[in-house]
Amino acid sequence: MKIQNFLLASSLIFSFSAFAKDNSSEYAVLAKKQPIALYNSAQKKNSFEGCERLFPNNNSNDVVGLYTDHNGLWRFRKLCSDNFAVLYSDRTKTPILVVEKLNAASLNKRKKGLERTDIFYTDPRTPTNGQAKASDYKNANPGVDKGHLAPAGNALTEKGMAQTFAMSNMIPQDSNNNRQAWNKIETDVRKYITRSKGDTYILTGVLFDKNEKSTVKLGKNQVWKPTRLFKLVYNTDENRSWVYLVDNAPTTVPKPISYPEFVKKTKLQFNFLDSNEPVPATNEILTNGSSNDTASNNGGHESAQDKFFTLILHQVSEFLKNMLQAFISKILN
Repeated sequence: MKIQNFLLASSLIFSFSAFAKDNSSEYAVLAKKQPIALYNSAQKKNSFEGCERLFPNNNSNDVVGLYTDHNGLWRFRKLCSDNFAVLYSDRTKTPILVVEKLNAASLNKRKKGLERTDIFYTDPRTPTNGQAKASDYKNANPGVDKGHLAPAGNALTEKGMAQTFAMSNMIPQDSNNNRQAWNKIETDVRKYITRSKGDTYILTGVLFDKNEKSTVKLGKNQVWKPTRLFKLVYNTDENRSWVYLVDNAPTTVPKPISYPEFVKKTKLQFNFLDSNEPVPATNEILTNGSSNDTASNNGGHESAQDKFFTLILHQVSEFLKNMLQAFISKILN
């Protein structure tokens, strides 16, 4: 009887898992075969009209207004998705800035068991001469990941999850950085949002080397590898903001810096936040990635307590896994 109950429970768990996968497979298939179908009519336009709600004060110009391109050098493109907005550059074949708007209610309503699609697709809304392909990221030395600026972990629906894997949301990111320090930053921001009041806006962007000749460009499409990344977090109810400024290299989690300090270090100044710093030209802003005073050199920000709990969780996980394997082996034998 015990064996029958165990097999029945296992069957139910397997069936539920299969259902969850099938339920999201519709969007996985679209991402693979017809990605343009992932976007509605407003999202297919080169405009933020379809996602102004994601910006502070419902005004995209307060965020991207500082990125001017009078000479057409950067060839910016405005791309909307369900849960994030992308300022994309046909020149670099990467996102320049991604904007998200989240709150505790939206994250708590996030569908349980939402799985990554892991189907990276070339964004059909970008032109052929401005596109990045997944193949461009292969054989890079040192190795890079296709790094999300809008994290898959922030996706709220199956469709939203599929959209995060568009190459217009990806940058060549140092593998160690993406999987360790940056992953910790994304997790910490989500934890903050789940216990905060009101809306939190997340601005995630990149900076390149001042000298384009020294910029690493990957693959057939010459996708630019950023020198630095930043993540600005702003909560409206608490009127609180802070920024992570990180080298695109193996590093520890940096100590967050204030917005005024961020402006001084990068020359990036957003209209929805107060600052008395003069606004420089776009070319100076985007090529301000070679500074040696980046906050990521401040050393690890992960506390000893965090490290202790991480270690304990890992050990408990391994213990439970071994117990389950032994239990199943005993039943089958």
